[in-house]
Amino acid sequence: MKSLLFLPIYYSLATIILPFITTLFLPNDTPSSPPPVVNSAEISVFNHETQNVTTMTMEDYLTGVVAAEMPAAFETEALKAQAVAARTYTMYKKGSNDHDADVCTDHSHCQAYLSEEKMRTNWGEAYDFYLSKVKACVLETRGEILTYNDEPILAVFHSMGGGQTVNSGDVWGSQLPYLVSVPSPGEEVGTNYYSTHSLPFEEFAKTIKTAYPEAEINSFLDVSVPTLSESGHVKSVLIGKVSVPGTEIRKLFNLRSTKFTLTFSEGNVTFNVTGYGHGVGMSQYGANAMAKEGKTYKEILSHYYQGATLTE
Repeated sequence: MKSLLFLPIYYSLATIILPFITTLFLPNDTPSSPPPVVNSAEISVFNHETQNVTTMTMEDYLTGVVAAEMPAAFETEALKAQAVAARTYTMYKKGSNDHDADVCTDHSHCQAYLSEEKMRTNWGEAYDFYLSKVKACVLETRGEILTYNDEPILAVFHSMGGGQTVNSGDVWGSQLPYLVSVPSPGEEVGTNYYSTHSLPFEEFAKTIKTAYPEAEINSFLDVSVPTLSESGHVKSVLIGKVSVPGTEIRKLFNLRSTKFTLTFSEGNVTFNVTGYGHGVGMSQYGANAMAKEGKTYKEILSHYYQGATLTE
């Protein structure tokens, strides 16, 4: 009977002491509070419009870059891929400018960048939604870059590759192992995926001769059929016995890409162009098409940057 009376006391003591004893023998893996947020690295940015240098966190800078370089309405996984590509490009270019800053906001030298004011102007009433979306994509890929041989890669990107991206060697002469031609379907939804540019033959000939005085061009018969790369982009055109690179023709006539054909009719020259941009690296519209099909940002990056490693 007495033992029965003591049972409640035994259970009470066990309830109090057992958890304490257990902690003595189990590993203490779980922190008592969330880990502190690691301070982000800072980066100095030269604004080519204001001519000022500003120091900001990498995440704030990349938010402005992603907002400037890719439509915020794109799929989340495409925006994440853009964030990683932009971070990688930043690390590749960091310090390689003449403005006493890590990077600049001139897209022709580094990457485009939108300030908060410009984001508000561009997005209007959707500002809060798009800002939150872009920031999340930057933060969820925090610290991730693409490397090759343990070095940040030249993570270039473009709008639309015309169905196939271009080997870097076909555009810049130097072939990088991770910037090779790959299929890029689904870009056709892009604005001005197909475009045309027409001008009088006389103006065409004058433009060519100004850039290449040795060209003997008197009629359309002096313009040969373009030589194409494996991606279908124009490598060169023999004009007046002078081989003119497709990249130079694009620049001279302000074409949207080097994937074009030439037609001659009634004294006019017409360029029929497919895609937009230099065509090397990640196609942004192609990335968005992959994301719509359920591909992750890691799969997108692996496709467009062949052989590169995603490194944290």
